[in-house]
Amino acid sequence: MRKRRSDDSLKLWLICCSVFAIGGINGGALGVVWIYMQADFGVTVSALGALLTAATVGRTITSGVSGPIIGAVGIAPVMMGGVSLFALSMLAFALAPSWIVILIFAFCSGFGSGVMAVGLNAFAAVHFSARRMNWLHGSYGIGSTIGPFVVTTIVIDLALDWRWIYLLFAGARVLMFLLFYVTRHEWRISEGNADGGEQAHAGMRQTLRLPVLWLMAGAWLLATGNELVAGQFANSFLIGARSIEPKVAATWVSIYWASLTVSRFFAGFIITRISSSSYLRLNNILIMIGAGLLWSDLSPLASLIGLALIGFAIAPFAPLMASDTPGRVGGAHSANAMGLQFTGASLGMALLPWLGGILAETVGLEVIPQFVFLSALVTFILYEGIVWRDFKRPVAA
Repeated sequence: MRKRRSDDSLKLWLICCSVFAIGGINGGALGVVWIYMQADFGVTVSALGALLTAATVGRTITSGVSGPIIGAVGIAPVMMGGVSLFALSMLAFALAPSWIVILIFAFCSGFGSGVMAVGLNAFAAVHFSARRMNWLHGSYGIGSTIGPFVVTTIVIDLALDWRWIYLLFAGARVLMFLLFYVTRHEWRISEGNADGGEQAHAGMRQTLRLPVLWLMAGAWLLATGNELVAGQFANSFLIGARSIEPKVAATWVSIYWASLTVSRFFAGFIITRISSSSYLRLNNILIMIGAGLLWSDLSPLASLIGLALIGFAIAPFAPLMASDTPGRVGGAHSANAMGLQFTGASLGMALLPWLGGILAETVGLEVIPQFVFLSALVTFILYEGIVWRDFKRPVAA
């Protein structure tokens, strides 16, 4: 029986990893396929920010409604609904006759992907070990690394229209739907809580009174938004501002996403030898150095190295901040604080790319590394405020 349960757990974990990896391929491809979409629809650079904002709004709404829905109907129907909605959105991207259709279904794709993310994380938190959870999230980064190569293979090597990419993505989601359907009776969150134990939680009003919470949410907003700005505008910046050949630029966008994945695995080893506060402080400084290399235009190679350095340095923020949350606010507040931090992250992913796109259109693409540098600097200041409060008023986990 134990062997059977282990096999089932491995099977479902592999399905979860597949969903995360396919989502990463989709995310990593967008920044590269964007130049072809932009030309096809005749929109400006800031339209990419609008596209990302529409998807992020969908994901933000999901965070507030997925839990009650999963509790009412179960996780498997919710996952099948989410993956179906995403497949429909990808098909709409492939067939869209106008830009407004793209924006509408970007919102739908965000809603669908948000439902899947909430459902998978809720299931994984109960059934998978911490090590498997880390590998699960790392699979998204592996997909993000593959995404730009998918675009260059289809559009450049095979000389096909960019819309074929989204037909491929829609087909991948259909396969995911079939996997969820076949295993639908195995997706039960409640099994991991058979003891019925329940941790006491503080009220949301009490959590909102914690000054450090606002520093934490602000840091999440800037760091996660900055990660998206650097990744999604990198291709346009390298080609338009640094005159780098499109295929080389796409390769380095892949390296950017790959550096996030490598960094998260690396952090798992190094964090036993250095405190998380020191490590995050160092990485905030490295982000600013990377942005400075992009900004200075010393050489094409320096710009490419700067982009990779940003990706490597920005990656540990979310997992380490999440890990430190219970000790920072106390166990009773940790659930509320995590939700509010992720709300800040969603706002950052919506607002910063939109603002970056407007600035790039108004001032020029050269503003992108300056924007990344300034966001990293403010994140550094907020994080130092968090660490200072930790020192002055330590909270037991």
